[in-house]
Amino acid sequence: MKKIGIITFHNSYNCGSMLESYAMQEIIKKYANVPVEIIDFSNAGQKRLYNSWFKNNLNKNIIKNVLLITAHKKIVNNNSKYEMFKKKNFNLSKEYTRLEDLEDKEYIMVISGSDQIWNITIDDSDDAYFLPWVKNAKKVAYAPSFGAKRIQDYTAESEKYKNYLNSYDALSIRENNGRKWIKELIGKDVPVLIDPTLLLSSEEYDKLVSTDLTVNGKYIFFYCPDFNLNICKYVKNISKKYHLKVITWSTKSYYINFIKRFGFELAEYENPSAYLYYIKNAELVITTSFHGTIFSTIYRKNFITVKNGGMYGKDDRVITLLSQLDMLDRLIPYKFDEDFNYLANINYDNYERNLKRLKEEAKDFLMKNIGELKDERCE
Repeated sequence: MKKIGIITFHNSYNCGSMLESYAMQEIIKKYANVPVEIIDFSNAGQKRLYNSWFKNNLNKNIIKNVLLITAHKKIVNNNSKYEMFKKKNFNLSKEYTRLEDLEDKEYIMVISGSDQIWNITIDDSDDAYFLPWVKNAKKVAYAPSFGAKRIQDYTAESEKYKNYLNSYDALSIRENNGRKWIKELIGKDVPVLIDPTLLLSSEEYDKLVSTDLTVNGKYIFFYCPDFNLNICKYVKNISKKYHLKVITWSTKSYYINFIKRFGFELAEYENPSAYLYYIKNAELVITTSFHGTIFSTIYRKNFITVKNGGMYGKDDRVITLLSQLDMLDRLIPYKFDEDFNYLANINYDNYERNLKRLKEEAKDFLMKNIGELKDERCE
């Protein structure tokens, strides 16, 4: 029997990427009557990106590696935890590392997305995610992202990507800017659909939550992967106001940026199960992250998405998300206000209504494209 294959950033040691991959796998399984698997593709750039050491090709990378010596054991342990999560929760194909080796003979459909798989500027970018290797199977894009990078601005090969996109049987995108850029490139209007992580409930994610972690006392979970120092100062002030400790993430960045000086504790270990645990049990989540925002809402937490300059202009990922959910009031600038109630309970009523509608839109798109497989011979 032929299968549905999903190609995305499942092999990134990044919680948003892995949980997006898991959600995509689980939601397609709900709608398909054929087996579903994640295509185990990871190129050389992706493997380098998540290596425990930086490549010693620049002086700054050599300095970073020196700073990471004391943290290296923890980084290796984190990476092993990501691998454990992947092996336990993903239904994977055989492994591929090159576009040239990919083939679609086992698939009746290949779905690309979600995540920033169409961002051609990042280290793990690869044309494989545009499906030029799919010759016979149906091609569907579910809410991929350009990652705020308009293709025409970063390549002289726009025609190649135009042909890739035109070859899809069904297209959708994750952000409003992405919709505009597809219209400019191929003249097609495509729907903006929510990230697949929003299609599963908190109860469904509870199956993944770590059971071997314990935090004594209430805490703020702070997820800002690049550790902007001004934002760190802001978080420190909030923690002092409410006498809450801060637990944070991103071991490499933590050590390279000397974040210990703020008194923030580093998570015991890192992988999607731990990430869900720390969000679910936090008194407050403070984040700059797209998926940090999403999982805060899934668990109906008090949260702040820190308003910063990167969220405007072409990078509308968080703006699109919070607009869709009618939660733009959670986009709060990192100017500490002693009189502001950062722990005020959030009213999720509008969120519930909007999420229900957005889920229906996503379901309609998926059923239109996957449901019809029920009428085809799949053997």
